[in-house]
Amino acid sequence: MTERLYYDNSYLWEFDGKVTRLRKGKKQGSWEAALDRSAFYPTSGGQPFDTGRLTFAGGEARVTDVETDREGEVWHTLDRAVPEGTEVHGVIDGARRTDHMEQHGGEHMLAGAVWEKLRGITIGLHLGQEDSTIDVALPDERTHLTEEEICLLEDTVNARIRMDAPIRCWFPSAEELAELPLRKAPTVQEHVRVVAMGDFEMVACGGTHPSSTGRIGSLKIVSVIPAKGKARVSFVCGGRAAALFRKYMRCADKAGAALSCPVDKLSRTASELKSRLAEAERKANRFETRELLEKFRQAEIPEDLKGIALAAVITEETDSRAVSAAVSEYIARPGKLLLLAAGERLTFARSADVKIDMAELIRRVGRGGGRPDMAGGAGIPECVNVARKILKTVIK
Repeated sequence: MTERLYYDNSYLWEFDGKVTRLRKGKKQGSWEAALDRSAFYPTSGGQPFDTGRLTFAGGEARVTDVETDREGEVWHTLDRAVPEGTEVHGVIDGARRTDHMEQHGGEHMLAGAVWEKLRGITIGLHLGQEDSTIDVALPDERTHLTEEEICLLEDTVNARIRMDAPIRCWFPSAEELAELPLRKAPTVQEHVRVVAMGDFEMVACGGTHPSSTGRIGSLKIVSVIPAKGKARVSFVCGGRAAALFRKYMRCADKAGAALSCPVDKLSRTASELKSRLAEAERKANRFETRELLEKFRQAEIPEDLKGIALAAVITEETDSRAVSAAVSEYIARPGKLLLLAAGERLTFARSADVKIDMAELIRRVGRGGGRPDMAGGAGIPECVNVARKILKTVIK
């Protein structure tokens, strides 16, 4: 079974070992190798695998995945075969490992704060490429956190990060384990590994962690949303938190420059601009509605349709809200029948006293449907003229 070197040193980026077993990989052209000792972390507990390379006499193989089997053997997915018995030198992608340790370490501290401050129980960790998530079961079965609770958790965690408290990982004896104040019970019965952060967090975990809380950098909660009856908390730590802050500041600066206001007044300025825009849109819609109504009236055809005023209108594409308002107002009066093509959008409507099924009519000339008094769909402008000819044969 592979000796896992990362248990003793999470910052061991290079090591020497030997290939003990080799087999074909799951993906075409890949191979899987087991080593007698390895510092590569296999996917486990929500923390993704390490990547890197194995160098040996006569070549180099990239490590693209790492996982364990049921017997606990660590298998390294390689892009080429490395024969059994080959002495290898492993080199881990330190930037990837450091990022994972920052997120994983921050998760421990966040989960500890959630339990301490809110009595929430953390269920699982998912470390994604952009952010990480934990699902929290709160005592009152809430699926959200208030802004004050989010600030409380962030302030608690970041204050403890700044303490630069030591992080210790070890395998206690059964007697010692029984006496430890773990945040929650271990999920395994044997070879329980414990992680302690200062005097404020202690839990069983087999992952890799920074040597002190200060090396986590900082933590920022990104969002809290409902998920499967729990509160799903998304967060970033360390380098990811710094990158997110830089992104937000860049966006805020650009938005402030565009709106000619300082960043701290962006929200108020945007709200005022939104209100003014909404009022401008309402005025524009009222104007478009009046224009359309006038077009409908001017288009009424003085033909003998038994007292029905038929308006056949072809116009450019128009705001749907203005169309809806104009059509509704037009057919509110008796004896009105409207065939409208606004761009490629068709609207056929009639007054309540006109007994023509407009949904059936629109289906005969284009694509669409709706109610007998008002139907909508799509078609070319010529559909209006075709529908008009059909009506002349129906209404005599």
